[in-house]
Amino acid sequence: MSKQLFPSWKLNQFLFGAMTATSDRRKGFHLLLPAIKKLSQWEIWQHKLELVVFGASEPVNPPDFGLKTHYLGRLNDDISLALVYAAADIFVAPSLEDNLPNTVMEALACGTPSVAFKIGGMPDMIEHQENGYLAHPFEVEDLALGINWVLEDTERYNQLCIRARQKVAQEFTLELQAQKYLELYSESLSKSNNTFRL
Repeated sequence: MSKQLFPSWKLNQFLFGAMTATSDRRKGFHLLLPAIKKLSQWEIWQHKLELVVFGASEPVNPPDFGLKTHYLGRLNDDISLALVYAAADIFVAPSLEDNLPNTVMEALACGTPSVAFKIGGMPDMIEHQENGYLAHPFEVEDLALGINWVLEDTERYNQLCIRARQKVAQEFTLELQAQKYLELYSESLSKSNNTFRL
């Protein structure tokens, strides 16, 4: 359904985005470029991929990815974000450092498998080859392989989409997070009360 809202998106779309998507080096845009170039040279993906970038407008001198690229600029509301996540086939987060990025959580919540380097909090959300792919840190070739692995098999891809949504629903709802905080605070209070009694 979401794909129908973006009629110019004809092929396999992969999404990259952050608040300062192209200018913040920590977000890994500079590592995405060579990974995409590798991927677009493989015969299976020639003329079959498009990149969608949100969080940044098209630069004056945009990089040549070797494929069609859509720059969406900043998206300021949840509905627009959800539609873009759901319309994309895959979300790629090539961050050099990150804790628990909202972008990955939002993509998974919309049923979009994610590919990232195995750093920071990424493994807390992305289960390798279950709801996405965790590439070896900063290895561009493995990032490209991960994108390929997620997209190459339709049946497997559909299972990844289901598991992406399930991961968020089972582990990251507001209710579950509130419960975890309550347990943490209760445990901390209990420990501090015992300390004061000594």
